[in-house]
Amino acid sequence: MSALARSLYGMRRQASGRWPVLVLLIVWPMLWTGALDGTALWQARLPQVSAVALLTAALVWSVMREVSGARSSAERSGAAELELGLLLVTGVFVLLAATGGARSFLYPLAYAVVSFLLVVHRHRGVAAVLLLAAGALELALGYNAGFEGAWTLTAYHLTFLGFFAAGNMLVLSTLVRRLRRTHATEVENSLAQMRQEARDFRLIGSSLPPQSRSRSRDEEELRMAHAAVEGIHEQLFHTLELLRTSMRLRSCVLLWCEQSGTSKVSARNPPKLVVKEMATHSEYAVEDRVLGGPGLLTSLIADPKEVRLRALKGKRLPPYYQGPEPITDLCALPLLEGASLRGILCADRTGDEPFTDEESAVLQRAADHIRRVIEHERVFAAVERSKYEQEQFYRASEMLSEALTLEQVYEKTFAAVRAIASYDLAVVSAVGPGGEHEALAVDADAQDADFAELAASLRGHRWSDARSLVSMAVKNRHYMPATGELADPDGPLFGAGMKLPKAKSIIVLPLLRGEQVLGAITFVARRQAVFPSATREMLRVIGQHVAVSLQNARMYQSMETRATTDGLTGLTNHRAFQERLAQIHALAERTGQKYSVILTDIDHFKSINDTYGHPVGDQVLKRVASIFTGRARKVDTVARYGGEEFVLVLPDTDGKGAEQLANKLREEIGDQVMTSEHGTFKITISMGVAEFPLDGKDRLGLVEKADQALYYCKEHGRNCVRRWAEGA
Repeated sequence: MSALARSLYGMRRQASGRWPVLVLLIVWPMLWTGALDGTALWQARLPQVSAVALLTAALVWSVMREVSGARSSAERSGAAELELGLLLVTGVFVLLAATGGARSFLYPLAYAVVSFLLVVHRHRGVAAVLLLAAGALELALGYNAGFEGAWTLTAYHLTFLGFFAAGNMLVLSTLVRRLRRTHATEVENSLAQMRQEARDFRLIGSSLPPQSRSRSRDEEELRMAHAAVEGIHEQLFHTLELLRTSMRLRSCVLLWCEQSGTSKVSARNPPKLVVKEMATHSEYAVEDRVLGGPGLLTSLIADPKEVRLRALKGKRLPPYYQGPEPITDLCALPLLEGASLRGILCADRTGDEPFTDEESAVLQRAADHIRRVIEHERVFAAVERSKYEQEQFYRASEMLSEALTLEQVYEKTFAAVRAIASYDLAVVSAVGPGGEHEALAVDADAQDADFAELAASLRGHRWSDARSLVSMAVKNRHYMPATGELADPDGPLFGAGMKLPKAKSIIVLPLLRGEQVLGAITFVARRQAVFPSATREMLRVIGQHVAVSLQNARMYQSMETRATTDGLTGLTNHRAFQERLAQIHALAERTGQKYSVILTDIDHFKSINDTYGHPVGDQVLKRVASIFTGRARKVDTVARYGGEEFVLVLPDTDGKGAEQLANKLREEIGDQVMTSEHGTFKITISMGVAEFPLDGKDRLGLVEKADQALYYCKEHGRNCVRRWAEGA
């Protein structure tokens, strides 16, 4: 139930205070026009006035909270509860007033809402206010009833409200006590599990650090378990999840061997297998950590070597499934410590896709990586450091992997680096084949006037100074300076004339993609020692991720351009034109605006190709496209419709305005002189115009009517403009 409450109030917080506004805008006109019971507001009865008063109070509360902001999470949670509760209670009683008042057949809804709010509330004060609000609205309905026995009926309603409220309060109290007991048990079990896992990973040795000898053994185990085990699990999960995603696995699971006795592990004396970590999409993965037996892994336990099984057809399953799964292929690798089997890395698939030798090698490297992680995490200091680094690396990688456009890559890069090191200025720059650098994106603290001014001057800045620190880092293919400290404040960073205001720390990371250098990222900070050795290494790795993301974003942009642009003319292609026309048409239908379509055709284009050759014909198409683009507004759409046909869509333009533009285009194109090996020649065009909604309300029909007008021009001498409204 608490999860339901968190979900509801989380939805409420995302709404940002709009609920009371929306409800008030709906209910107020209904009350004003008498839509609820035929009584205008100036003759309104008490329930309606009370409802509007409560809604107005909720609105004022929401606005004040949004403007001032709550000081703590508890205050924000209480405010969200009160606002949502008042809206629900008020809405229910408005509905009761509209369906008969005190005699409404929907009264059970009021009891249900009160019960619900009192069960899911987390603040007693809020519960009391909601109960008082419900009682006040009930009294208002009784006062306004106007029939004999109304107050008796109101008393019944109040009694039932109190009964439901008291009953649910008792249920809630019992539930809280039960949850507390369950929580205490779960905490004890979690602590015991941590101790066991710390022993499994051998994080607790016989000798303790000197600073811990004053503490008890249990305290030391808990301290190490809390830090080290959590750090290991985080790294294991991300590794398994990465394997599952990249190798299209159904599940990737790390099993651990817990041997209870002293006998040697064998098929007859198998160890107890425990699920240490799992990344899966299956609904039937086991919920219990301890498995019932090794199952398909028996042979691996007897002889710790790689096991690859295929054609399972879902009939035989790994031991970590408790229900039917169409598993067809399994690859299991042992994690050895010396000659002892410590764990098993399992990967399975569906779809009859056997594991290849290359994939097996990847899994083996992952298993080796897992073993090394566990070995390294045996030192508590390494645990903390590795946990932090992995957390930031994965976060940066995930953020960058989500970026599709160049703008998103810049945004994600700045966000990822801010999680690792604070900076006052960040610049992403690209380098061209001639060694010229260009600042592509800049991020700076807007509150710092010096860096904000520098950032403004850097946007779009170009430089080619080989002595600049950025140029040197790109040339050496290594971050600079080596210490992360600015040795010469007067030295050029982004070319001559770009001085850094009181900067102490700086690092320039070249963006490398294989042998190619794409550019650099520069981070500058006022404080000293912002980029120590460990941070520089993390930033170096992130720089590699950024380089890959930049190249992917450019490829995505190129593919998107090719998918939406005509390769010859650079105009929008036919498919993208249809999508754009649909958007303009939908907007025009909602807003009532006009728009016009101009369909044009180059006259006698086939003769041009036959006489002067197709290369000259291509030049004609490019020249016409260039003139159209030069005359069009930013909101206009110019597209190559097909062959020698072009189409223009002019938002917020009537047919007369479109006709005027078409004639200007026709005259300008008619003045062009084309040259070829066979002499010079001129070109003319014919154009048909149709207007929405005058000439048609269907977008496809509108294009068809523009085409009919164009056909009229072709039949009547060409080199002219014709509107469909003129009778084409």
